Amino acid sequence: MKNIGIISVGIVCVVLVGLAVAAGPGSGGWHRSPEQKMDYVKSKLTEKLDLNETQIVTLDRIADEIIAEHQELSSNRGAFKEDFLALLEKESVSPEELKSLFDTKKPVIEDMMGWASVHIAEFHSVLTPEQRATLIEEIKSHKGRRCRFSN
Repeated sequence: MKNIGIISVGIVCVVLVGLAVAAGPGSGGWHRSPEQKMDYVKSKLTEKLDLNETQIVTLDRIADEIIAEHQELSSNRGAFKEDFLALLEKESVSPEELKSLFDTKKPVIEDMMGWASVHIAEFHSVLTPEQRATLIEEIKSHKGRRCRFSN
């Protein structure tokens, strides 16, 4: 009886390790870099919308700009996290302190919305009406689902 329990635990461990390896970084699982995510999005857009060469060049340029802007935003993330953790480490935290800290992020978010709007409008302008309709259908088909970067 004891052997069955040991074998069961062993099988469960093997299955869990197998699942972890299958969903790991090299398999398109949990840990993708922003560049890898962008490459995935670009390949799906190119495939689903049947982009021509001019559209691909535009998409590549927009993607490169977004990655550069993301890297700039990421470099500023550490200071905010440190300030947030410092507040949480205090004996008590007031809503005003938290709101004040969150207010420091508003200009960054507004800037991000600005450049994102420019990029979305630019990509939209190079699509044909048929491609726009396809894009809208693809977006609708993903409504309510989290983006998983899988096929």
